[in-house]
Amino acid sequence: MKAIDVRPDMRRIDLELKVVELEEPRTYVRRDGREGKVTTAIAEDDTGNIKISLWDADIDRVKVGDRIKITNGYARLFRNEVHVSAGIYGKLEVLGQ
Repeated sequence: MKAIDVRPDMRRIDLELKVVELEEPRTYVRRDGREGKVTTAIAEDDTGNIKISLWDADIDRVKVGDRIKITNGYARLFRNEVHVSAGIYGKLEVLGQ
């Protein structure tokens, strides 16, 4: 799949992208009351760019310039923009630069 094909509420998304920008992480409170971190990355392929939600430990694994692969991810609409995330059932791999 390519970035241009992703639509809100899609499931089983497989993408290979290059990270071109990372926002500053922000904190949130989980349902169990613990604090976590989330950030937004902008990543691209040859069809365009897309926003990626990175959660907790994934934030420290991904750097600008990295090639990443998302397997079995999902897309949702957040603040009127499509965001892709690996979620708990998907996988995010850092392939290198």
